[in-house]
Amino acid sequence: FVAIGGIILLFTACKKDYIVGGDIEDINKYKNTTTYDVLKSSPLYDTLVQLIDTAGLKDKINETGITLFAPSDYSIYSYLSARTLKAQLINQNAKFALDSMFYYLRNNIRGTKDSLLIYLIKKPLLYADLTDVGAYHQTELAGNNVIVSYEYTRNGTLGYNSIVSGVPQVVYFTHLWYPYNLSAANPASEVPNNIGVHTLVKTSCIITKNGVMNALDNS
Repeated sequence: FVAIGGIILLFTACKKDYIVGGDIEDINKYKNTTTYDVLKSSPLYDTLVQLIDTAGLKDKINETGITLFAPSDYSIYSYLSARTLKAQLINQNAKFALDSMFYYLRNNIRGTKDSLLIYLIKKPLLYADLTDVGAYHQTELAGNNVIVSYEYTRNGTLGYNSIVSGVPQVVYFTHLWYPYNLSAANPASEVPNNIGVHTLVKTSCIITKNGVMNALDNS
């Protein structure tokens, strides 16, 4: 699966507030709503919700203390397009669409259902738990670890401005294909593209009734 996201909220790290249509949003807006229902309330995740339902993972998403890094529908369709292109190397008329994905999930073909568990961490990760270098976290997929980091940025599109004294921080989710020697000299931000996928979290640390939700960038 390809990592992704973007909810109807935009996060500014320097204020730790959510912005919706130019208005500051309460950081605890979803504290009485389950993670699954937060997803279900947004059209950006209607396809993701279908995948969760088909895979039978609703209860897992709603377990107490779960942190979710949610891919958006845009990322899912990018994934389906990539799978289609790969299938067409064998059969030019082949298409890997949602019905194909549902079939793979129902039957867990090649661990497709299991692979969704890479987006779940069995602990509530908030800003105080994160560092600029990053740290490994065990996902709900057995034997799989990801890196979650809270990195300083001087990217103007991510909230940096030279007239502001503080440098903003943004969260990143890094899934690894191969081992990486994470350290102060080798932070998450330096993971090579052939080693892992370093994905921006566009909206981070949304507190829900049962855990924490993060919205991955569209990719």
